Amino acid sequence: MNQSHFEPGRITNVRRGFTLIELLIVLAIIGLLVSLFTGAVQNARESARRTQCMNQQRQLALGIQMHAAKHEYLPSNGGDDGKCTVTSASGKPIRVGTYTFAVDHQFWWGVGQPGASPTQQTGCWAYAILPSLEQGEAYQNVQVESAGPLFRCPSRSRADPLVPRDDSYGRYSGGGRAWAKTDYAGNRRVMLNFPDAQRLSAIADGLSNTLGTGEKAFDPIIQTETSWYYDEPIFSGGSNGTVRSGLLIERDGPGARYMDNWGSAHPGGALFSRLDGSTGFLTSSVDGELFRSLIDPKDGAL
Repeated sequence: MNQSHFEPGRITNVRRGFTLIELLIVLAIIGLLVSLFTGAVQNARESARRTQCMNQQRQLALGIQMHAAKHEYLPSNGGDDGKCTVTSASGKPIRVGTYTFAVDHQFWWGVGQPGASPTQQTGCWAYAILPSLEQGEAYQNVQVESAGPLFRCPSRSRADPLVPRDDSYGRYSGGGRAWAKTDYAGNRRVMLNFPDAQRLSAIADGLSNTLGTGEKAFDPIIQTETSWYYDEPIFSGGSNGTVRSGLLIERDGPGARYMDNWGSAHPGGALFSRLDGSTGFLTSSVDGELFRSLIDPKDGAL
């Protein structure tokens, strides 16, 4: 009968397990690989969202060009003419406005007017170009809840607009309706307030050297789904919620200097379109003089 036996100086059939240090090293490697993979996935998703955002701004730029070709004027930012009303949820005509506590003042906003000429349009630029974006029904019937998706950056996490509700910043007159908002602002030096509107010939620096739209700065603590504070909606006109002309590009988040500045959820800067229809990314560290020259259509710097 065969018998297994132990020979001095020789070890046979011994199973050796992992030491604690080896297990920790393996776990650390797995964790590193997971983090690298997760980061790559997130970067790929952000790249796709950024591309979509750029395509949306390109469509807006095309809408602005089509508007200008038809009317020989760039769209204005609109504004109140003293007669603007919109039908409230209860069916009554109301004026649209924001009472701002910081300056103790009631601001009345314009409302989009179907078929109005550029110099008489009381809705903002975003409303004025809706027919060029194949949203003629929303334009013609002033469907204030419509037209949102094209104007919303997919990288920016914010809830769909709700009926505006008074808060510590202001009181909002929206007629009990949830108005669509925009993440893209017009260049205030180009989209003038009612009753002014600019002809293309007024852009002395050239269309390729002048910004048309860009992503606007956003503080999610303040610009909530029920607030209009510096975030007035697409179908209104004359407010700072739909135009910007500041020289800062802010990253989304609490404390962002949103009142007149640009910004986005994209790392490092924001997307802009120019009046010639081109789009591009400007970093937060863009040279101030260059940025100023792109905003001002008549500075002659370029």
